Amino acid sequence: MTSRRGYLLATASGVAAAAATGGVQAADMGLPLKAPAPPPPAASWAGWYIGLNAGAAWQHAANESSVGGSKLDYVSPTTSATGFIGGGQIGYNWQDGNFVFGLEGDIDGLTGKGHTLQFSNGDGGGGSGQPKSFSNKISWLSTVRARTGLAVGDTMAYVTGGLAIGGVKDSMNVAFTGLPFTPKSVSQTRVGWVIGGGVEHMLWNSHWTVGLEALFVDLGTSTVTVNPAFTGPLGKTGRFSNQAVIGRLKVNYKF
Repeated sequence: MTSRRGYLLATASGVAAAAATGGVQAADMGLPLKAPAPPPPAASWAGWYIGLNAGAAWQHAANESSVGGSKLDYVSPTTSATGFIGGGQIGYNWQDGNFVFGLEGDIDGLTGKGHTLQFSNGDGGGGSGQPKSFSNKISWLSTVRARTGLAVGDTMAYVTGGLAIGGVKDSMNVAFTGLPFTPKSVSQTRVGWVIGGGVEHMLWNSHWTVGLEALFVDLGTSTVTVNPAFTGPLGKTGRFSNQAVIGRLKVNYKF
């Protein structure tokens, strides 16, 4: 029994020695050995992308009215409304190490309409306390923006800013006692600016990204004149600032 055990131990030792010798001989002969698996490629933000966005937009306008060019209202009413915003975007990124630079353009539709009613303080035209109503709406918005970001692996934080173009409708209505008139509204395409920032994250296969973005948009000031033929108390001009604060979710496919 002892001799049999010794025989088995000797055989196992011989096999191990032969395997070790064979490995050394294979290395000496230059035979290929199996290389370790390469590390996964680093996440890259460079290239074209296209996607969709959806979120909320808070529209705001600070309004004032004047009579014959002179402001007589003691309180400047504001209009505001929160609605839905949704649309699409397309862009391109360049990457240098952890720094990402890009250009992005988008177009969105907006819902919501701001409205307010004000009673002025003795501005003529048949007595004091004549009510005036103001309303404003941004119905569509397009931006062209530069983006500058810092990427850490598959997540990037960025700031953005550029040109904003939007469709705006502003309306003013003044109720004079006993005097009929037609309310006035102006619809126009306005050009302004946009600034903001966001965070974007690559999903499992580096082709899909998801992000959150916040923007402030200013489309400048527009004017509406009621009864423009009158230069006295019946001729009133309203001024509207057209602004929006936007928060939205973005999903992109990166080519």
